[in-house]
Amino acid sequence: MRLPAAPAGRFVATGAAAAPPSAIVRLSPESLVAARQAQADDAMPPFPVRFKDVGAAMLRQFNTGAAVPATQAALPDNVDNKFTLGIVTRSGVKVDLTLASLEDGMTLQVSASAELSDAERGALSRLAEGFQAAIDGMAAGEPQIRLGALTRFDAKALQSVELHAEVKQAAGTQSLAFRTDDKQRKVSFDGPDGSAEVAVDTSQSASQGTKQQQAKAIDSYLKQFDQAVERGHGDVRLMTMFKDAFADMNRTSARDEARDTGLSLPGQWPLAAEDHAVLTGLADFSASVTQTPKWSNPLRSAEKDSFSYSVSQQTHIDGARRDERTVSQTQQARLAAQFHAPVKKGGALKLDVTPPSQTYEYHRIDDAADSNVELGYRDGRLFKAALRQSASQSERIQTYAMGKLVSDKTIPGQQTLVLDLMASLAPYQAGDDGRADDTRAAREARRQQALDALNDDMLLLAAPDALMARRRAVP
Repeated sequence: MRLPAAPAGRFVATGAAAAPPSAIVRLSPESLVAARQAQADDAMPPFPVRFKDVGAAMLRQFNTGAAVPATQAALPDNVDNKFTLGIVTRSGVKVDLTLASLEDGMTLQVSASAELSDAERGALSRLAEGFQAAIDGMAAGEPQIRLGALTRFDAKALQSVELHAEVKQAAGTQSLAFRTDDKQRKVSFDGPDGSAEVAVDTSQSASQGTKQQQAKAIDSYLKQFDQAVERGHGDVRLMTMFKDAFADMNRTSARDEARDTGLSLPGQWPLAAEDHAVLTGLADFSASVTQTPKWSNPLRSAEKDSFSYSVSQQTHIDGARRDERTVSQTQQARLAAQFHAPVKKGGALKLDVTPPSQTYEYHRIDDAADSNVELGYRDGRLFKAALRQSASQSERIQTYAMGKLVSDKTIPGQQTLVLDLMASLAPYQAGDDGRADDTRAAREARRQQALDALNDDMLLLAAPDALMARRRAVP
């Protein structure tokens, strides 16, 4: 469907009879006018306003029962911004939507490989707000990642949801690719500031925790991302997009939520409360962000400004049966950064070919953090429970005065924490009745309080001083 530019209140939509085969979603005049309330009377609306509410309106039309063609026509050559949504239903029907911006208007295209059931149409229409949120985020002056609503699709009716976006900015094109299905969620984006990727394995639900536990773990990671971008002098805007992507991808199904999809098969066996206490509650993931490097010193081409950060988690649950199981989880974080800084804090830094400008500091950051917890059971009893965490930091600072190296020093830092968790977990194993005068409710409350406190110590710490503080707090 081709939508020419028009003043507010007089937005034009080509009729279905005159439209090409791919233009069969009939957007009502009311929805089109509502989508353009902010347009100027005699000027083409700005890019974000041009897309306002249109994506949602396209998906809501599926509830009207309108016919959908099987193919899409080729897009015009002068498309400058594009959003495509690909959906596969449980019955195997492939639905494609395309929304693109043109110099003189917009084009909308929809196709479906087969007839859709009422349940499938309803599930598609319920993606409206999520699709529009993703569009609005990418169309903002500073692009944002807003995918949370799209991850919560109706898994009873839909098999997968995929979104691709390309948005032109003054400095270059910002692109995004997102996919979610029964097994994983994945998003990657690339633009002038840099690139990032977040992948979450949702195929194994046994290790996933409660919503509260997941929220605590996500918040802990987001704080560490802020610390990393500050330490490595990274791009705050790029890190903000990465944080949003990480949070949206990791808000998965939780242990305290009803699993009503009817699709998940039961695991080998459920984990015990002790097992969940030593896990983050998050599904396994890998995530990385890399800033576009810059060479800001014209006299030293080997000195670049760069930032690269990655985090991951892997969980293994093994054993022939529940009474002989082993549970382990590893978390990792890496930071590598290089940047120029003024010699005096708060001073000006403007590198050029003049000798006075060549007074500065050049920093190289190389940090790593790891955490590994492992539990082992024999004959249904815990016989091994250990946690090992380490954090190392290295910062090399080269100081130049009038272009001459006057100082070259490296600031190291390293801490390791090894804990035997048997004392924390063993008293709370099933079958241990506690004190004779306890009620069952009192024992359970005390047990859960202790496990919740222990869980706080399972979260990854990237800084040696933070790990030292945790070690000192251990009784």
